[in-house]
Amino acid sequence: MNTNSFTRNMRLKSNKELEDILKEKNKYTQEAIQAVVWEMENRNLIEKSEVDFEENTLKILSVSKESKSDNESSYKKLVLPVLYSKKAIQGFTIFFTTIFGAVLLMHNLKQMNKLKARNQVLIFGIVFTILSAILLNYLPKMLFTTLLFNLTGYAVLIEFFWKNNIEKEVEYVKKEVWKPLTISIIIVLLLLFLQLLPQILGM
Repeated sequence: MNTNSFTRNMRLKSNKELEDILKEKNKYTQEAIQAVVWEMENRNLIEKSEVDFEENTLKILSVSKESKSDNESSYKKLVLPVLYSKKAIQGFTIFFTTIFGAVLLMHNLKQMNKLKARNQVLIFGIVFTILSAILLNYLPKMLFTTLLFNLTGYAVLIEFFWKNNIEKEVEYVKKEVWKPLTISIIIVLLLLFLQLLPQILGM
């Protein structure tokens, strides 16, 4: 089996992601495109005769200086997985709830092709969030108590799931959090509105 330094990363990508990389081959290095071709051949997505590799990849070597920074950025994103950082997971877990941090970690595990662990994180996030909500109804309503539960959820997500399923020294490209942050704020506002709705209607 043909392999190079990009092979492992390509095995984690979906068929569509591989096809997209091949379509935009001018953004990537020759070695990266070669790994894409090999992986697509292994998946029987293309026949060896369908891609004239020499003809396609030689064009990549003549990248202009103006596009060098873009090429390096694409190269880095191709080599390294794009994951939410520990700080991002920490922020979402503490300021929202454990289930929000769990969703970010689930994305990371999907990128690392850890589907079993991803399902485990989902179950943990749902169960822990429900149990926390139930217990908080019986405990004094204090900000410290809520933060304590959220910190406990974060500790489990990172100390157990992250360390056991994502290599400790793994390098990755940090994924932007603006989209999940916007969605999270909308969800919280919607839940707050539903909670206040009976009082609003009763006025």
